[in-house]
Amino acid sequence: MAPHRWQKGESGNPNGRRRKERGLTEELRHLLDAKWEPQGWTNRQLLIQGLLCDALTGSLDAKKYIFDRMEGKPAQALELAGDKTRPLVIKYVDGNTT
Repeated sequence: MAPHRWQKGESGNPNGRRRKERGLTEELRHLLDAKWEPQGWTNRQLLIQGLLCDALTGSLDAKKYIFDRMEGKPAQALELAGDKTRPLVIKYVDGNTT
């Protein structure tokens, strides 16, 4: 059995594990939920307010974004072309590899 470097009950890392850095998505969520003074609105509310103002003042991109988020994007047509002598094979892939 190898000898221990520390006495029993003594930690080799007294400050503990280093804090994990926030990922980009986590940091963005944190900043969006931060309050903006003096109104007390969150950055998320201000962002939505700006998007809505853009849509109401005529921005087609802002209107399209809002409708796509609220109603869902319209269905798209898909045209397939290929060799007419061979059958078309459609394979469903759901992402599960098991």
